[in-house]
This record gives sequence, structure tokens and C-alpha cells, in this order.
Amino acid sequence: ILPAHVTYESLSPELAGFSRFWLRDVLRGKLGFQGVIFSDDLTMAAADVAGDYRERAQTALDAGCDMILVCNNQAGAIQVLEALKEHKDPVAQMRMVRMHGRGAVNRAEIHLDPRWKAAVETIAKYDESPSMSLDI
Repeated sequence: ILPAHVTYESLSPELAGFSRFWLRDVLRGKLGFQGVIFSDDLTMAAADVAGDYRERAQTALDAGCDMILVCNNQAGAIQVLEALKEHKDPVAQMRMVRMHGRGAVNRAEIHLDPRWKAAVETIAKYDESPSMSLDI
């Protein structure tokens, strides 16, 4: 998953990708997400609020990101690599190892999965009522 550089000020003043509230409390805690969280591109203008590239990367990691994206800025990428030479996060490494997938699953199998049915039902509710409640 990749959180955008957006804020929902009534719940948390930080950009979602720099927010422990969104990444750790809501995404990991409340929603139980166990996959990899990629930072949004740290070269984007909105990310400036977190400081230089080193600070942006560290803030994203502290918030709960597992992978840091620094796109189209070689100097910024080098700064991040140098700053994170000693960074180790075994839990994030295990999440990344799991990204390889679980083997091929055909469409019919997916449609029989109760999680698929629950997701389809949830999405259908948004079609019925376009306003989204963030009951957090």
C-alpha cells in the first residue's frame, strides 16, 4: 500500500505517509494490514514539510513505512541511502519477503473466498451511499 501526501486534519495534522496515527494505529492496528507500506515519492513538493531527504525518509520510517521511494532525484536518493546505511527493520524485511505471493489462484477460487464476497459487499454499500464515514 502507498499512502498519499494528503492530510485529514480533523483526525491527524500530518501527511498520511508521515503519520503514525494513519500507518500504525489505523492501517496496522485497527484494520490489521500486514503487508508492505511504501512511502509516497519523497521528492514531491508536499513532502517538503518533513525536511530534507534524510529527514523525510526517517519520518516515513518512524511513521510505519517499510520502503522509501525517492523518484527522479539521484542526489536525494543518495542522501537517503547514506543516511540509512545502518537502518535495519527485521519486521519490514519479513513483510517484503512475503511480497512474492502465494502462487497462482484462478478467478473462480477468488470469487468463492469469503473475503472477496465481503469486499464486494462493502464496495456496493459505497455505491448506495457515496459519502464515506471515517468512524475512527
